[in-house]
Amino acid sequence: MPIASCYRLIGLTAAALFISACGESIPPDYREAVTLPVYIEGDVDNGAIIYQDACGQCHQLNAGLNKKGPQLMNIYGAPAAELEDYAYSAGLQDSGWVWDAETLDPYIADAQKIMPDSKMLSNPMPDATERADVIAYLSTLRAEPVITDDTQ
Repeated sequence: MPIASCYRLIGLTAAALFISACGESIPPDYREAVTLPVYIEGDVDNGAIIYQDACGQCHQLNAGLNKKGPQLMNIYGAPAAELEDYAYSAGLQDSGWVWDAETLDPYIADAQKIMPDSKMLSNPMPDATERADVIAYLSTLRAEPVITDDTQ
């Protein structure tokens, strides 16, 4: 094979590898779409009110807008500590938790009690009905991630 053909082949191979490495991706501030059913053991409307009062100071619902706490869109059913644009506590990173009613309930009840190194410094929420309402609301926060085109 002539040397010019070898260089052409190498160039085409490199271009193919480059193109395959690019393409569409989900930004680091988004979670995958929720696959769990909506939590029906609480009142969603009351949960939205409680959320605004108890959680809204530290958590946003828009990807890329973390505050003291991470944004919570698509949180229900998501692995704990998965956003790449937020610095989670070591305990949460190592927990292996998936955010569902079983993990959210004790965490919302008293994050410091369930996970002493938690960065969530909110007041405990002892009322089980209020926690169920917040969990019901969180389970409705569903948005498809915005896909970015990495080829531009």
